[in-house]
Amino acid sequence: MEHESKKKVTLKDIAARTGLSVNTVSRVLNKKPYYTKEVEEKVNAACKELGYIVDMNASGLRSGSTHTIAIIFDDLVNPFYAFTTDIISRRFEEKGYNSIMFSNNGRTAYVDYELMRSVMARKPDGILSFLEPAADMIEFIKNTGIPFVIFGRDGAPYGMSGVDADEEYGGRLAGEHLLACGYKKFAYIGSWHDVKVCLDRQHGFAAALRQGGAELLPENVFYAREAEFSDIIGAIAAGGVDGIFCFNDIIAFMALEALGSRGLEAGADFGLVGYDNIQQMMRMPRIITTIDVGINDFAVCGAEQMLKLLAGEQTAPFRSNHRTVLVKGGSTR
Repeated sequence: MEHESKKKVTLKDIAARTGLSVNTVSRVLNKKPYYTKEVEEKVNAACKELGYIVDMNASGLRSGSTHTIAIIFDDLVNPFYAFTTDIISRRFEEKGYNSIMFSNNGRTAYVDYELMRSVMARKPDGILSFLEPAADMIEFIKNTGIPFVIFGRDGAPYGMSGVDADEEYGGRLAGEHLLACGYKKFAYIGSWHDVKVCLDRQHGFAAALRQGGAELLPENVFYAREAEFSDIIGAIAAGGVDGIFCFNDIIAFMALEALGSRGLEAGADFGLVGYDNIQQMMRMPRIITTIDVGINDFAVCGAEQMLKLLAGEQTAPFRSNHRTVLVKGGSTR
């Protein structure tokens, strides 16, 4: 066994160990039909005993497929990404694809050349991105010929496939709720000032306030990725804001803690609405009021869109607003 672990193990070695043909071993390892569960277990056991590792680069050169899908984020801290990616990657695995994760660690809100270069080096069959492409990357991505799905973002402005909720509608729900609770002066804490999904939520929020006879003043619009958060909270507290809408739940929890440290009580002194409903994902109590886009269905929708493109189906960019609802929590009256 010691000698076997030091040499490069081949399919022939697996076949010899199991008594199966090389072709059958190859079908099992590449998840191609047809074989029994017993045969699969026998091959996997032999691979483990012999220390066989698939060379994905070599396999990809032979077959034209690495059976991997790249998933791109800008921030690994947000549980929304982890929860959604778990649903998506499980669906990919059911169809024989492994998932490989990439992050730019919050460097930018867009897929840029540096990130694409890292992704392309792994030769994925498809790319599912939580980030929109930078302007100079749109044609570059299209020219690769690799299926590309923008998840949680509208793909139409880029002529790409995208799976997106109606973000303006979500913003409207937040504004209508804060007005109904009786709050009078409002603020929006977004992420980046030039990201469409952030602006869509802001526009929907402002529209709901206008319709209710209130206003979102420019000086009460903030972008958490572009300013010191303590400065944002200081301006909100000093300005007498009592109705706050946050781009996501992470920002909402940060605001809740920061305002609480100033002696302000959520639901009484101010009302706060987040976005994504990560409380449900993490089985937490409903501490904050938030917007829920129906994340399970949403994630499955994104995975299916990618699988359709990989199967050669030409699907037009589309948006989905099947389940956007406000979930009442303790941060509003």
